[in-house]
Amino acid sequence: MRETTSLIQPTVNKLKAVARLVPVLILVLLAGAILFYKERMLFIDAPHVLFRVVNDGRLHIEEHRIGSFITQMFPLLLSKCGIPFRLLTVLYSASFYIFYCIVALLLVYKFRNYQLAVLFGLYLTLFVSDTFYWPNNEVHQGIAWLFLAFALNSHFAAKSKPLAAGILIFVATFALAIWTHPLIMIVAVYLWAANWMHKDDWPYSRTQTVIFSLLLLTIAYLKFEQGNEHGYDATKIDLVTKTQLPGLSEIFQYPVIRYFFEGFMSNYWLFIPVFIGGLFFAIRQKNYVFSVFTVLYATGYLLLLGIVFKDVNTNRFYIESEYMPLAIICCTPFVFHLLPKLTIKTGSFLVALIFCIRIVFIFQAHHKFSDRVTILDGMLNKMKEKNLSKIVIPEPVPFADSALIMNWGAPVESIILSKLKGDVPQRTFLFADPNLLPIAMKAGSDTLIGCWEKWPKARIKENYFQPDWSVQYTTVGFAELMK
Repeated sequence: MRETTSLIQPTVNKLKAVARLVPVLILVLLAGAILFYKERMLFIDAPHVLFRVVNDGRLHIEEHRIGSFITQMFPLLLSKCGIPFRLLTVLYSASFYIFYCIVALLLVYKFRNYQLAVLFGLYLTLFVSDTFYWPNNEVHQGIAWLFLAFALNSHFAAKSKPLAAGILIFVATFALAIWTHPLIMIVAVYLWAANWMHKDDWPYSRTQTVIFSLLLLTIAYLKFEQGNEHGYDATKIDLVTKTQLPGLSEIFQYPVIRYFFEGFMSNYWLFIPVFIGGLFFAIRQKNYVFSVFTVLYATGYLLLLGIVFKDVNTNRFYIESEYMPLAIICCTPFVFHLLPKLTIKTGSFLVALIFCIRIVFIFQAHHKFSDRVTILDGMLNKMKEKNLSKIVIPEPVPFADSALIMNWGAPVESIILSKLKGDVPQRTFLFADPNLLPIAMKAGSDTLIGCWEKWPKARIKENYFQPDWSVQYTTVGFAELMK
């Protein structure tokens, strides 16, 4: 078997220069993560995870998404070292892109898998604007682990190492990636099949191909069964397994499908030339099976999103994260077939232009998240004026679900922002449904209400958080608070 250091490596020198742009891109995004750390770290999941990790002194892994440990290690270890809270918060925001940058550097300079590196850059940009400010969706970390799994196993196979060792590495790396988020199994199967179709550079023997294909499908099946058992993932899987295939007219009425096509006009228009250009060159090179497979797979993925979110007029920050795996599927022809046909200068310029345009969209999207930080800050200032430390704001508050996008993170968003402002004691507020209001009001003075649970005083790390333990929660209407 001919040795190769990459799954697909038709013209290494051409793609090498393009791939080297990806770590640079991620460094720019890393700078944005630091600059907009409040926008990212004061938005629902991030402060919820940060608050739990700091106070409990352990990782907070939800839905068995084990690959998320890599970024949670930052606040966990840093809090144990007792570093200033502001620096800890900034570094947690940065940790996601620090991880992605390490992955990109390994892809480019260790494994020389330039195709995967370019795909990673396109994944992090093509469908990204609002979702940049919601970093805690584990699908992104899962994709990073997946690219490492592909690159490492391809590199290992090229060295003709013992099959038993290869199996162990394959199972460990792909299981880590797929267990980080259910969507990873869909991308993993596509990339495996797409790379196999380019047999000239396939690093596995026929026997290895059969064994590893069965292992990959087995890992995906086990994750599917585990996710189907309980929790958030089970509700999504039920929608897929228990929904009859919809008609064409019904499909285009789904909010997520409608928004996808509407987004071409204003936000995601670069997707069209990248996808069509890649397909054109793939067909021109007579890769018909691969081209048809990609179109059908992308269509199936989009249909899957439509079914899962058929009754959801969801926020852009959320649905973009679901679109992002589609960038890998639809950009593979572009990376495998179009870029190798361009000169080094032309290919580098084209990809750099794509990255630059998308960076503008990403950073322009900060306004709504900066606005919600301003709103949270204003509410804390009003609490200070009125000498309030812990309040419950009865719902409904239409303003809260529009300007704040989502408000369930308010208990930890407010106390973290209060800490960043230098308040002692820190102030905290939450929004409560009238039916849950009596339950919230039963919290004693020595209890703090979090997003989904109550926190007794003994559970709070007082070197970071010092809420007012002398008062109970009081009910204050939003209009009354903001007078």
